[in-house]
Amino acid sequence: MATAASCPNSFNRPIRLALWQGALHDPTSWVTELRAFASSAKSQGADLLLTPELCVPGFHFFGRNGFSDKPAEVEEHVCRIAKEEGLAVCIGYAERRQGSESFWNTAILVDRAGSLKLRYRKHHLWGNEAGLGLVASSEDLQVVDLDIGTASAPNVIRTSVLICYDVEYPEMVRILSCAPRCVDLLLVPTALPYTEPNAATKIVPARAMENRIFIAYCNYPCIPRVDGEYFCGHSCVAGPDAEFVAGPCSWEEERLLVCDAGWTEHLHWLAGETPYLQDRRPEFYSSQGHCQIGRDAARSRG
Repeated sequence: MATAASCPNSFNRPIRLALWQGALHDPTSWVTELRAFASSAKSQGADLLLTPELCVPGFHFFGRNGFSDKPAEVEEHVCRIAKEEGLAVCIGYAERRQGSESFWNTAILVDRAGSLKLRYRKHHLWGNEAGLGLVASSEDLQVVDLDIGTASAPNVIRTSVLICYDVEYPEMVRILSCAPRCVDLLLVPTALPYTEPNAATKIVPARAMENRIFIAYCNYPCIPRVDGEYFCGHSCVAGPDAEFVAGPCSWEEERLLVCDAGWTEHLHWLAGETPYLQDRRPEFYSSQGHCQIGRDAARSRG
């Protein structure tokens, strides 16, 4: 029999999230622009700022001009912004691969002390991304402990990152949600096109519900200066009940979407009433050619 592992949720209090549904005006001034939005998010009490996919330099610039900044310098700037502004940041950027002309589609998570907690590289490329010089990753998925508390009131949240198309594959989110990874908060920088708003309004809430987690999903607005209104907005935060904690934003809004995400008595009850992860049957799935016994343990919410 597959062993069921219990992974109680890690929230001691809600986390205040700020999603920047926007885009850089000038890729050469990305440090200044990013700092301004981090400062604005902090002024609204945010614990974490999330940006769209490839925010630096911006999908609308990268596709035409690439990106010449060195990865180490980009990450150093982001870490400094996080530390000096006093909040965690999750930033999408084009990471040039060492010794190559190609790029990783990368998002980094930095805590408020300025420490790099996670570097995630996109696994599922969509459309013409390979034609832009982007390469799909095959690295193991990771979850980290993100501390947003204080010395007297610690609050460590099990946090991970996927990018855009990745979240549309249920396996990716299920791997992160099950033991031993046990994610509670999933951050998703995205560049969702105008053809697929249902990914934000239907798939993201479903992923949150079927795994009993919170998902923050941050997109570009649908405005002329960003690839000629190619993207669709709809940035949002979905909860374990498939309801929107915040958003979705409208198509054309440029704004910080700020909200508090955390477990309530009702959500605890709901997760206990229908414990999707605990009631899974890994042995049966394996008999049908899916999953690996011993690496696919069930999970319940405490």
